Amino acid sequence: MADKLDWLNKHFVVVRYTAIPDLLAKENYQIRPDLAPLFEGVASGETMAFKLAEKGKWKEACELMTYLAHRRAAVWWLYRCVISLMEEILVNPAGERDIATIGADVGKDPEVPEFAKIKAPGPDPEALAKVDAVLADARAKAKQAKALLDQNMLHYIEDAVEVAFQEFKRVHGIHPMDLLKQIGAKLTQPRVQIDPASPIIVEAAKLKAQLAAVQKDTVETIKAVLPPKVPSHQKKLSDSALAAVYRWIAAPTPENAQRCLDAGNQCPGQPGGLLSLTAFWSFGNLMPVGDQVIPTPPGLAANGLSQTLLLCALAPGGVRKVKERYAEYFRLGVEVLSGADNWEASLADSRMPHEALPDPDWTKGSDKSAADWQAEAGLGDLGEEEKAETIALMIAQAKGKGAEPAPGSGGPQAQEKGAAAAAYKRWKPK
Repeated sequence: MADKLDWLNKHFVVVRYTAIPDLLAKENYQIRPDLAPLFEGVASGETMAFKLAEKGKWKEACELMTYLAHRRAAVWWLYRCVISLMEEILVNPAGERDIATIGADVGKDPEVPEFAKIKAPGPDPEALAKVDAVLADARAKAKQAKALLDQNMLHYIEDAVEVAFQEFKRVHGIHPMDLLKQIGAKLTQPRVQIDPASPIIVEAAKLKAQLAAVQKDTVETIKAVLPPKVPSHQKKLSDSALAAVYRWIAAPTPENAQRCLDAGNQCPGQPGGLLSLTAFWSFGNLMPVGDQVIPTPPGLAANGLSQTLLLCALAPGGVRKVKERYAEYFRLGVEVLSGADNWEASLADSRMPHEALPDPDWTKGSDKSAADWQAEAGLGDLGEEEKAETIALMIAQAKGKGAEPAPGSGGPQAQEKGAAAAAYKRWKPK
């Protein structure tokens, strides 16, 4: 691919394939069964990508584009996506989670928040007086009704009830009225406390202690074989991998492909490291140094691009949710595949694009999710486009100052921020 093209803006032009049948036959592209109805009657890959985007299936649209794209342009696109993630981390750095906290709450009684606790009501003299008045009135009315009855018939009924009560006492050993008195007396007594020395309580305590010991031993074992990650060192490895990727984009030579393989193997679990390996696969020869040529298996590079996108989308921290990230990556992909964005302008800079970003403030690392950050920043109730514009401006502020914008800077001020970020354009379905 030439370093300089007559870039277009309307359709996907930087592609290897244009037809979906070619992807199926030559790149081992697999159509998911649940998406098969959407693909019926559509042969154009570009048309299908936009159709998926219109349905809000950003992830699926991005994955299709990784198979369509020219490999060198695709690596540039993913390089831009990794930088997009790095920009998010500037605003909301992700903290390294201590594995000792995983499962630490298992077996513990949940803490009930204060607002959910039920407090026993205190005595209410006014309510008690009302109840006493109702009972006194009921007794008076019962006495009046009893006086109106035939007294001889009333005696017969009382004698019959007493005979039945005596028969109950003969069978059960207690008079029904005495039984009612006993029940009433129990209701007035304090609730029975469970004996802490009972077998079930003792065994439950032993089980909790065993679980805690197993959890502690497991954590110690993991920490003994897995050294803790040092954020600054992880960034150094990622930066080295991204540098190799950028050099390969600028000049896809066998030597630069080999550098991508070497740098990617140092941090394959990071987006930058996996992208570096993907750049090596995109070169097309698994033996770049030497005379032997081993072609890259069909679909390997595209699958590496898709998995790099997934790593970026699921990365902790940041300010965009997973679906919002895929929407942003789709927007970047449209710019690259349509020819509106390429690496040519960046070659004139003395620094690579990722090197121009300020270092994150690792002291602010936390487990705050993108959803938590958006709620704290007042972006939760904003519309999709307004939220995207506001986030873009806040990232631009963090890039310029290397500092986190103050929480609550969204919400009512979003229109002003959106106007200031007028250059930020999202793809919209027509």
